[in-house]
Amino acid sequence: MFRLTTILALCLFAFTACQDTASTSTDEETTVDTTPNPVAPVASDTEVTGENFVIKTIDGEIKSPRKELEGQIANVPVTINYGSPAVNDRTIYGDLVPYEKVWRTGANEATRITFKEPVLVGKEGKKLAAGTYALFTRPNSKTDWTVMFNKKADQWGAYDYDEKDDVVVIKGMSQELGSSAERMDFALDGDNIKLMWADLAVMFPVQKAAK
Repeated sequence: MFRLTTILALCLFAFTACQDTASTSTDEETTVDTTPNPVAPVASDTEVTGENFVIKTIDGEIKSPRKELEGQIANVPVTINYGSPAVNDRTIYGDLVPYEKVWRTGANEATRITFKEPVLVGKEGKKLAAGTYALFTRPNSKTDWTVMFNKKADQWGAYDYDEKDDVVVIKGMSQELGSSAERMDFALDGDNIKLMWADLAVMFPVQKAAK
């Protein structure tokens, strides 16, 4: 009788242990991870301040965050709205951004640039009226860039780009960056508007034009 009682007690203990284990497994599978997404920008990361400009992240939920630069160049208010793609261990120039093809100069929607007053752009000093333009670029090589200001400001990518809508076309200047820029961003550097991505910076000068 004692032996039978002992066996029954052991069976009951084993059954209870199995139930506890099953319950723990279920709890682990249904636990909600409340850890913040490390990719999503926190508040302190959504704004970058330069000497004469500020960059704000206006949509940080997408893969290539939408950003907007606001500042002054040559005493003219300027806004640049752009998608900010990442390198992600890819070859950028000549591959992801092909040579001799028009590029949206960012990601998703084409980059838009707004000047509040007339300006002279490029070393050529071409006059550009106040307004908003799509900013397209064409890298013919890593050191040979063309910059186009297109009157159709709201475009997705460069799929509907038409050179007939270009208002001004200038040459861009390029230089190697000392350290790689993981995300594409714009900056105002003196009297130059500068695009930086991967190991390269592309820029063009801006001057205030007579009204």
